[in-house]
Amino acid sequence: MNLNWKKSLLVMALGAFALGLSPAFGAHEASAAGEEQLQIKDIAGKNTYLMSDGSMWTTVMQIEGTRVLHTKGNIETISGDLYDGLGITKDGRLVEWDTGLAPHPVEGAAGVKQVSGSYWLKSDGTVWIGNKKLKNLSGIVQIAYGEKDFAALAQNGDLLFEDSRKQDTYKKFGTVADPSSVKSMAVHDDRVALLFNSGEVVLYEGSNFDDNGKIIPVTVAQDAVHITYVSADPTDVLIVTRKDGSVWLTGEYSNRWKLTHQVQGLSNVVKTAVDAYADKLSEGIYAQRSDGTWVFSKDDEIKPIDVPTVKAVSVSLSDREPFVGDAVEVHIQETYTNGAKIKVPVSEAKLEMDKPYLLKQQADGKLKTAGVGQTKLTVTSGGVSASVTVSASLRDSLKFAKQVNGTVFLPVKTVSKALGGTATPSGDGWNVAFGDASLSFKVGSLAAQFGGKDVQLKAAPFTEKGETYIPASLLADTLGAKVSWDSKWKQADISFGSAKMTVVSTETAGLIKKAMQGSLAKFIGKSYWVNDFEGWERFSKVTVADVLPTDTGSFVIVFKTPAGKTLKSDSMSSSEVIKTLTDSSYFLNYDPYKKYKWSASTWKQIKAGNVALGMTKEQVLLSWGAPIAKDIQKVQGSTIETWGYASYDFVSFLNGKVTLIIM
Repeated sequence: MNLNWKKSLLVMALGAFALGLSPAFGAHEASAAGEEQLQIKDIAGKNTYLMSDGSMWTTVMQIEGTRVLHTKGNIETISGDLYDGLGITKDGRLVEWDTGLAPHPVEGAAGVKQVSGSYWLKSDGTVWIGNKKLKNLSGIVQIAYGEKDFAALAQNGDLLFEDSRKQDTYKKFGTVADPSSVKSMAVHDDRVALLFNSGEVVLYEGSNFDDNGKIIPVTVAQDAVHITYVSADPTDVLIVTRKDGSVWLTGEYSNRWKLTHQVQGLSNVVKTAVDAYADKLSEGIYAQRSDGTWVFSKDDEIKPIDVPTVKAVSVSLSDREPFVGDAVEVHIQETYTNGAKIKVPVSEAKLEMDKPYLLKQQADGKLKTAGVGQTKLTVTSGGVSASVTVSASLRDSLKFAKQVNGTVFLPVKTVSKALGGTATPSGDGWNVAFGDASLSFKVGSLAAQFGGKDVQLKAAPFTEKGETYIPASLLADTLGAKVSWDSKWKQADISFGSAKMTVVSTETAGLIKKAMQGSLAKFIGKSYWVNDFEGWERFSKVTVADVLPTDTGSFVIVFKTPAGKTLKSDSMSSSEVIKTLTDSSYFLNYDPYKKYKWSASTWKQIKAGNVALGMTKEQVLLSWGAPIAKDIQKVQGSTIETWGYASYDFVSFLNGKVTLIIM
């Protein structure tokens, strides 16, 4: 094929193949269950089959090796080999497959009548190879290609053979009186064989001509239904399938125009095929019988060619233990008898759940978890099934469990919903539905019904503050749940294998908070005065109202001002909470205004972070904080003390008073 055309086609086809869809094809798809029994319609080579439903099996080359693919479509006829070929769809469109791509439509190629090798014939009588129309050919009604040779039959009866030495030049091998009477053609190494509707097979050979140079047509058979050529040693062979279902081969040398050998073991045959890529008789013959089945004949041994069928299905999930509300992706793969591994869209398979109220299939094929519990998901594809268990848990706890006289009670409405059911009040009772199973009970009664059977409750349901409670043991008796009461946290734990949910009591949050706070609880209620924290007003009074644990295990300090305003710290670790509340650089544990009776102007300077001459050490400490270095010297009976700060600021005290400031 033309290299540039092949390159552009490859780019187009890769796009369609990556999407897994094209106007006429869906790559990597398996046959849906319930379809009629498929048969092989034609064979181009090993694992290269055209199926009766218009799909194809092909082999593609990948970095990791070869891979067998099944591509859905509406292909009617094919011509090619194991690695390369063309086909025609039922609506006359051209398709191609090659070493890297599954069958895919060829852009702009429609109205196709016939394909042979890399050549294709349009209904208008023109012949093409790739996207190039062959010159000097028109009015063509049939074409044939084999072993690098090409021939065409024109509407006027001319039998034309391509001259390999002169481009776009064709030799006239002969004239057919009625071209419409020719059923098919076969070409091989300077030979053209014609099969007529009558069953006659006439052979034209370029080296068999009379004294005038006219090729002499030779009749090989009178009762044929199919012909094909194949290379053989020492003489190439025409394979002829006769009306009686037998298969015959032409002989060697002078017997090359005679049917000299019948292929043993082949009977009731209507069609044969050879692997055009290997193109050797020693590689064997494929034969289709009248019942549509195929066999392979090699060295007088006959083996059946089985239609590829699904022998195993594997199912994997994006998450086998999701939380309620999560979407789960289902991945299905079929393994076929020919070794192919095909990914199957969820829409192509049958999905069943033993508890369908726990999993809901969405329009996009994903499964949405609707309730806590375990359900077995069974996938059937190609008539084979596989199962996987999904265990869905509840991400957040429910409210409000109760323990009354040793019996655990749960709120019926929220718990039923969490389990994938629906709870509806009915008179003085409730009806709860879990899929097709129905639970009914009455407040104050020990009698209940589940699935049409009576159930004796261990404690009577009751209503409190508008909420109806049922004994947790009812979930064990009806749904098979395991229910336990956690006395440490005052909560009910419910499980179905690895699927879990928790229903807390009104005490649970306080117990958890207290446990997380630990020693930090001692700070609650204590008052502090802001020194330097979060830009809050300096020396204002705040009281620790709470130390709240977060979901990440850190804490937030909650303060209250005397005016009732709430202030919160950033999230911090427990050690940071202790440091923050005990380090005087952040908070003072005394009222500085009461401890130091300084003038208003001095306090103004300190709050502004200023240091002025005459200030005391206590005043500098409150204004600038503690120094990183100190130096003390005695000079003529006086003490000079110098403080250094990280910003290269210095302040010197003479007998406890600021006398020098360097900034």
